[in-house]
Amino acid sequence: MTRPFRIRFALHLALTLTIGLWAGAAIADPIAIVAAVKGKVEVTPNGAKTAVRASFGLPLERGDRLVVERGGSATLAFGDGNVVELAENSSLTVGGRMANRAQAGPGAGLPNEVFTQVSKFVTGGSRQAGLVAMAPLRSSLSAAEGMPLIVGPRSSEVLSGRPAFTWRQVKGAMRYKVVVSGDEGELWRREVSGTSLDYPADAAPLAADADVLWEVQAWSDGGQIRKESSSFHVLAADQAEAVRTHLDRIRAAAGGGSSPASHYLAGSYLASRGIYDDAGRQFEALSKIDPDSPAPHEALGNVYRAVGLMDLAAAEFEKALTLTREQ
Repeated sequence: MTRPFRIRFALHLALTLTIGLWAGAAIADPIAIVAAVKGKVEVTPNGAKTAVRASFGLPLERGDRLVVERGGSATLAFGDGNVVELAENSSLTVGGRMANRAQAGPGAGLPNEVFTQVSKFVTGGSRQAGLVAMAPLRSSLSAAEGMPLIVGPRSSEVLSGRPAFTWRQVKGAMRYKVVVSGDEGELWRREVSGTSLDYPADAAPLAADADVLWEVQAWSDGGQIRKESSSFHVLAADQAEAVRTHLDRIRAAAGGGSSPASHYLAGSYLASRGIYDDAGRQFEALSKIDPDSPAPHEALGNVYRAVGLMDLAAAEFEKALTLTREQ
C-alpha cells in the first residue's frame, strides 16, 4: 500500500466515518466523486494493490479503478459534467476507457459550478471534528436548557421568501410565539401550540436579498419560559433562480429527483452554498432511501455542525459510526 493511498483514501474514509482527525495535507481536487453506491463496489487507487469499499462522496483521481460486483451499482459525477452509471459486473478506470456496462447518465450533465461546489463539500466538510469531539459536546450540552432552541432557518441562506420555521419543544411550554422582523422592524407574529410553523398564507413574502431575524418564545400559563432568535438571508432573485436551475440539472443528470445520487449531489451542492435547511432535507431523504448507509448521517452531521446544532451533529456522527461497524 503506497503512502499516497494511505493519505488520500485511508484518512478520507476514517474521517468520513467520523472517527479520526485530519492529519495531513488537504485532499486534492478530485476528477470524480462517488455520488451513489449500492451493494459491493470496490475502488483500487492508482498504484495500489489493495481495494477499499466505495462510499458516497469518495473522491476519485486519475487511474483509480472501480469494480461493481453482481447485484451492485454506482453513480459517478465527473468534473467535466458527465454523470456515469455503473451497473452490476461493470468496471471503470477514472480517466480511462469504460469497461462492460458503464454508461453516461440520461441527463444533460452537471454544470462545472455544481461539481466544484459538491467537491468543496465532500473534501472539506468531513475533515474536521468527528467522534473525538462528541464527549465535550455532550458534556456541555447535556441539559436540555443548554441546547439551542431554534432548528431552522438558522444561520442559513434560504431560497424562498416563504420559509417554514422549526424549533425544539420546551418543557412546560403550552404555546409558542414567533416574531419575524426585517430591517424596518417587525413584519408579523403568530402564536402556535406546536414546534413548527409554515409561512402564514396571509403574510407578505419576505423580500429577496434581505436579512431576516426571527424569534421564538416559549410560554406557559405562568409566563414566558424561554426565547431565542436567529437570522437568515433570503437569496437575491437571480441567485435563487440559478440555484434552482442547477438543482434541475442535478435531477436530470442523476436519474430523477428521487434517486440516491440526486439527493446526495443536491444536498452537497446546497450545503456548500450555505443553504443548510434545504441541504438537510436532501440528506434526510437519502437516509430513508438508503437506511444502511452511514454517509447521509455524516453529511447531515456536517450540516448541523455548520449551523451550530452540535448535539444533533454528534448524534448523526454516532449513527454513521454505528452503521459503519455493522457493514
